[in-house]
Amino acid sequence: MIHSGISASVMSRGMESFLWFLQIVMVVVLILLHHTHQTCDTINNNQIYCTPSSCGKITNIKHPFRLKNDPTSCGDPRYELSCENNMTVLPLFSGKYYVKSIDYKFYTIRLVDPGIQEGNCSSVPRYFLTTSNFTSSYNYSYRGDPYEVGSPPWVGHVLYLNCSKPVKNDPMYVDTSPCIKWNSKGHVYAIANDFNTGRLNVGCQVKLVATSSDSSLFKNFVNNISQPFSYAEIHGILNYGFDLTWVRRACEDFCDTNLQNCQFNGEIGGLECELDYCRTPLGKFVNCEHLSKVRIFMEDIILGIVKGNILSF
Repeated sequence: MIHSGISASVMSRGMESFLWFLQIVMVVVLILLHHTHQTCDTINNNQIYCTPSSCGKITNIKHPFRLKNDPTSCGDPRYELSCENNMTVLPLFSGKYYVKSIDYKFYTIRLVDPGIQEGNCSSVPRYFLTTSNFTSSYNYSYRGDPYEVGSPPWVGHVLYLNCSKPVKNDPMYVDTSPCIKWNSKGHVYAIANDFNTGRLNVGCQVKLVATSSDSSLFKNFVNNISQPFSYAEIHGILNYGFDLTWVRRACEDFCDTNLQNCQFNGEIGGLECELDYCRTPLGKFVNCEHLSKVRIFMEDIILGIVKGNILSF
């Protein structure tokens, strides 16, 4: 009888300890859920209650973009724009480019070199810029640069060359005179194509490289042809501007980029998360998207109980 009484007493104390432990677990779970809810509310509130800004022709500047004088809680500082002389301006590398449009469906921004003036063929790009300045959006592992090139968007090149002698019998070399008068000796030509340096004529040097996403330039690239343009057409190609993508930033809002790969899927016209599989503490393989901190915490507790590391009677 004494032995039975002791056993009952031990079992009673064990059950009390177990119930007390479950109460602690429930409190921790509620705290985690409340914290997660608060975090989501904070993110959503920052995006919803920021009134879109405008500058000149760009009338819908919103998350992740912001204007310089917008409230600090609005937009992402990495995507800050400025309004100068009623023109929306994006600082890029060592220069400033005019913003022609922002596409929030395809996550692209169109820029144009401020040196290019529409209808004025004597205007030339101010900055030397190539696609090699940017990270490719195909590089999923690198997330350092706020803007990238990819497909979409496609970006091609326009080259200006200074040649010591006139170039004959090569329609790819487009004479820029009488539009442009460079302060240098020689003859200046423009080439609107992704040019192979192996075709560079003797006595010619690259003077300037600019970028464009114009469709006529894209057709040449896709069809692998070298359709020549007039210089007026080349100037129009430059005035069209070039597109960059900010899809990486959009992915930060759309996917859990710590666990998933994210990319733009042109077929569905939207972002797509590549779901990775994670192993839970109990050895189950589940979608990382569905693996919450609460589940990990609870399975750790169960695993501890099974192994006898938490409760012992």
